[in-house]
Amino acid sequence: MNKRRKWFVIMPIILFAMLAVCVRANISSPFEGWAYGEAVEDMTPSLTMAMKVITYLGDSIVIISFCLILFIIPKLKKTIALPMSIAVISSTALNILLKQVFARARPDILRLINETGYSFPSGHAMINASLYTMLILMIWKYVKNTPLKVSLSAICAVLTILIGCSRVYLGVHYAGDVLGGWLFGFAISICIYYLWDDKFLKKNRKADLSD
Repeated sequence: MNKRRKWFVIMPIILFAMLAVCVRANISSPFEGWAYGEAVEDMTPSLTMAMKVITYLGDSIVIISFCLILFIIPKLKKTIALPMSIAVISSTALNILLKQVFARARPDILRLINETGYSFPSGHAMINASLYTMLILMIWKYVKNTPLKVSLSAICAVLTILIGCSRVYLGVHYAGDVLGGWLFGFAISICIYYLWDDKFLKKNRKADLSD
């Protein structure tokens, strides 16, 4: 991994560390209060139902099912399914560890769904950011049609944002939890993608030399 690539991994980690300091020192509280107020300002039964559906799209059962479907397709097994699954598993494991380290209680506000465990960083935000970041990287690597690449990438980005925002709306996470999840999930996928890409480049070079 070259120096420029390393900074795409290091910078979100640095930003995450800065955010974590703000969270521990309660510096982020005014922003998080404002964000929650904005999120629920126009709360309606229909919007609440929509947010519950959106947050369900980020549940582990949906993500696992998606990864398994990719594994079923032979051409996608090694090129996309494997690195994407590694990113998801890594995000899940690191999220559990980070939650234990920071041990932040969930918001003491109106909760529209039941959740347990610690709050920072958001598991939904982190794991889905990792999943969809990797998917965007794979789209730009393998899809040749530019308008299609842009459209698919936009869908992935919007889904990541909506899933994260749904956690704030539903009262189970602070905005800082979601931001932290996005940053760390992004960093994990970028790191795994670059390592995976370097591995395939070296493999192709060896194949070319042997020919």
